[in-house]
Amino acid sequence: MSFKKMPSLTAATLLLALAVAPAAPQPARAAESLASCRAIGDATQRLACYDALAAAAANAPAVAPPNAATAAANAAPATPAVPEDPTARFGKEKLPRTEEQQAKDDAEQDEEMHSTVASSVALPYRLFAVTLANGQTWVSKEALTFDPKPGDEVRVMHGLFGSYSMVVGRSRPAKATRVS
Repeated sequence: MSFKKMPSLTAATLLLALAVAPAAPQPARAAESLASCRAIGDATQRLACYDALAAAAANAPAVAPPNAATAAANAAPATPAVPEDPTARFGKEKLPRTEEQQAKDDAEQDEEMHSTVASSVALPYRLFAVTLANGQTWVSKEALTFDPKPGDEVRVMHGLFGSYSMVVGRSRPAKATRVS
């Protein structure tokens, strides 16, 4: 059905929808407008009514509730309650994060960290997933000389091109990746 064949009732419905649409930011008015469109029997007239409401809503300026503006103005900046352990962010640059977090972490990056093994899981080819006492988990990318045991001293050092080397006990350094 073309718009030329639409009866005058459709035109009246469109005018009614446009007259009610400027008040659409109020939830009660918007619900009434949608209910009036829903009550229209003819599908093309109902669609035209919904289209008019959508166009009016798209052209209406976004109005924030006054409580939201007041709350945003009075909100204090969030500060961490507990200071973060410096070793907690070691190797964190490989984990997903925002650009702001990356720039901040790069400026505060240590060259190496020391911890102890809390637990370890053997993987194929003498690779290991090592959980440290500080909660970080590192996975070796190269075979370790000795199996890591709980309580063993661990040293993780920054390498070239963003790599890391992990030394467990007195074993030789092995490349590693932080996974959590």
